[in-house]
Order: sequence, then structure tokens, then C-alpha cells
Amino acid sequence: MNSMTLQCLVCVMCLVVLQAQAEEAPDVRQPLRFEGYPGAPEFEVVPRKDELFFYPCAQCHETMEPNPEIRTLNTMHDAEIEHGRGRIWCLSCHNLENRNYLNTLLNELVDFDEAHLVCGGCHANRHKDWYFGAHGKRVASWQGDRTLYNCTHCHNAHSPAIQPRAPKPAPPVRAGLERQPGIQHEKSAVWDTHVEREEQ
Repeated sequence: MNSMTLQCLVCVMCLVVLQAQAEEAPDVRQPLRFEGYPGAPEFEVVPRKDELFFYPCAQCHETMEPNPEIRTLNTMHDAEIEHGRGRIWCLSCHNLENRNYLNTLLNELVDFDEAHLVCGGCHANRHKDWYFGAHGKRVASWQGDRTLYNCTHCHNAHSPAIQPRAPKPAPPVRAGLERQPGIQHEKSAVWDTHVEREEQ
């Protein structure tokens, strides 16, 4: 075998190796799809779209021309979005072409029952807490199979801050016991007590 043939053979082998490496290497130009957090326990999400009053959205939107322009809405939907401090609007989360789906930040379609994938795009820390059980609610007990409520079970997606609510009434007193009077504090704030001590 002469040196020219040997060089050609080495070049062919190098091309084969480079081609194999190129096929195995991920395309760095493609954004990565979120596939969960490593070590997170398995779970199911409670379906919710059957409870949504306006779902399926295509009932009305299939006859409307899609309009991506940011504007004030004159519809039956929330006209004001109190979410994202004015940085987002409807199409930040809802798909323009197929209104029966939501959008991730990577423009991937997401079913309304998997809304947590959309919420997690901006609220990654809360989303991770939700995945591992430190945020949100779980059906049944804390042991066994995990079935979780979606973000939108507790949070209105258009105004997600939890609204203050009146406390529940006190539990009933067990038979044979009497309700004890509550402790009345003179000062409700701890710092008021400290200020009073410093003045003495």
C-alpha cells in the first residue's frame, strides 16, 4: 500500500468518525425542551379544562381573524391583565393560531391541563418547588402516588396574586368541653412593646 492510498484511507476514516460525532451531537441552535427536573418524583396533574367556562376557545375564535396587535380588549374576557407588570399580554401565553392551546416561551403548544409548563417558563423557582412538593396543593395525602393541582387551580392566570380572604370560623368545641376565651393582647405589634420598654 503506497503512502497516497494510506492517506486517503485515513481521510475516509476521519470523515466517518466526524460524521458519526455530528449525528450524535445535539443541534446547539435548537432550544432545549423542558422535560422535568432531575430527581423529581413522578406525578399526574388534575385535569382542569372541563371546568373552564370559555373552553374550547375555538368555539368563538375559529370565526375570528387572528390579531397579534397588543390592544385593549372589548370582550367577555378579562380586559386588564394584572400579571407581569405590563410586560405580557394574551399571546404571551395563548397560541395565536390554535386557541385551544397555550404557548411556551419556545412557541411549543401546551394543553390547558399542562398549564404549569407555561407558568414555569417565567416562574422557574416556584415551578421547581411545585415539582418537588414545596409549593402548591396535592390531592389526598402526602404519601403514595402524587396527583397535583395545576398552578391555575389556585392562581387566576390573568391576576395570579392570591387575594386576601376572611378566616374560617373556629372549629366546634368537642363534647364536654367549653370554649375558652381568647387572649387579648394590649399591643398587636411586637415593636410597640419594645418602644414602650425603651421609653421607661
